[in-house]
Amino acid sequence: MGGTSVTYEVNLVPDPSIAAEFDVWLEEHVHDMLRLPGFTHATIRHAEDDGEVARSVAYVLTDRAALDAYLRDHAPQMRQSGIDRFGDRFRATRRILDAGQTLTPTGQPLATCTNCDADLRGQYCAICGQRARNRMISLWELIREASDVLTSLDSRLWRTLGLLMFRPGFLTEDYLLGRRARYIPPLRLFLGCSLLFFFLLAIGARYGLEGGVVDGGDEPGVNFQINLDDDTGDAAADGTASSSAGDETQTAIGEDADPEGASVSAALIGTDADEEDAAEADDENGSNGDNCDDIQFEVPEGWTWMREWLTQERLKATCLKIAADEGRSFARALLDNIPFMMFAFLPVMAFLMKFAYPLSGRYYVEHLLFLVHFHAFFYLLLTGNLLAEWTFEGTELPDWPSYFLGIVTLIYVPIYLYRAMRLVYKQGAGATILKYLLLGIAYFIGLTLVFASTLAITAFTL
Repeated sequence: MGGTSVTYEVNLVPDPSIAAEFDVWLEEHVHDMLRLPGFTHATIRHAEDDGEVARSVAYVLTDRAALDAYLRDHAPQMRQSGIDRFGDRFRATRRILDAGQTLTPTGQPLATCTNCDADLRGQYCAICGQRARNRMISLWELIREASDVLTSLDSRLWRTLGLLMFRPGFLTEDYLLGRRARYIPPLRLFLGCSLLFFFLLAIGARYGLEGGVVDGGDEPGVNFQINLDDDTGDAAADGTASSSAGDETQTAIGEDADPEGASVSAALIGTDADEEDAAEADDENGSNGDNCDDIQFEVPEGWTWMREWLTQERLKATCLKIAADEGRSFARALLDNIPFMMFAFLPVMAFLMKFAYPLSGRYYVEHLLFLVHFHAFFYLLLTGNLLAEWTFEGTELPDWPSYFLGIVTLIYVPIYLYRAMRLVYKQGAGATILKYLLLGIAYFIGLTLVFASTLAITAFTL
């Protein structure tokens, strides 16, 4: 029987004079039993035994080995607690039941959950929520289930996104009222929206996406080359050279082209004299790091630890790292750190909102929930703006939809936040506007400080 659940049934008959006191003790006793290893749950029932008031407790254990361990190590002590409390004013009998077989009117056994062994009376287990399926699903079923989430009008995804975008505060209020199963969990929603936005932002920065055009001429890692074939002397371009390098490209593949053939980057085409002139120009403008010598930073008196760490040499070394590739590596690292910055910033703002609404009766985590939903909405709206910019700006399509969406965003976001605060916190217009302004100022100051800290951390860890 090992490996299947087992039921340990205890039948109790107390004297009528102690029935009320016995029921209180019995509930506490069952809780103590459930803390022992191997016990999963228990059911207390009132029963009648030849006219007497009786109690029946059915303990469910993971397997027979767990029951044997209880009978060997804990049963004498647990039984003695009832004897010490009530003496001989109750009697008890015990029996062990195996999992057995449950039949239905159709004659078929009642299905059980493969995860927790609870009886199944539907498509999903009422105890653990697992779907009633005991075989491996096919690839097609896996794809179909995923598509159902995305295409079903009744799915949690579309219901959540619809309320999030067009019903300010409604999603937060519903969640606080306990209506949660119908929506995507708040933290998962926030992470999904923020990761989507920052992923697209990183893709755009990496490949120079702007108005649907890939402009890689100035972006590191995008290499445009012209290959001169040894046999034919024909030029084969691996990419389209930028207009700024067009004149040099024509010179390189004209009369002065090397007859032996070479692979030359369009960004590097030029003579040694040109390189020397460029180097001299860099030296005159201080672009090789001379400007880093002019950095001065005064550390306040008393901050000894900062004086020892933030030395002039460290500042100069950091400046030289940033200037080495004209700040491109720094920009990419900063873009990677901003999501973590915003994730850490939300708990701070929730703490401030707790002070702004001291009499609201809201817990700290409820203020945090409000901000999580608002920022998920904001990231989703920014994602739409980003996609509109890629689609309309710089293409043959009219660019007014992108500008129009940007204007709508500037107007809609503050209105959305105000209406969400009114709905969730149930305060009048005057009080809401006052707290709206105060929180806006606090948000701006906090965001500035956090962003400055992120800049510093990114620079010194580059």
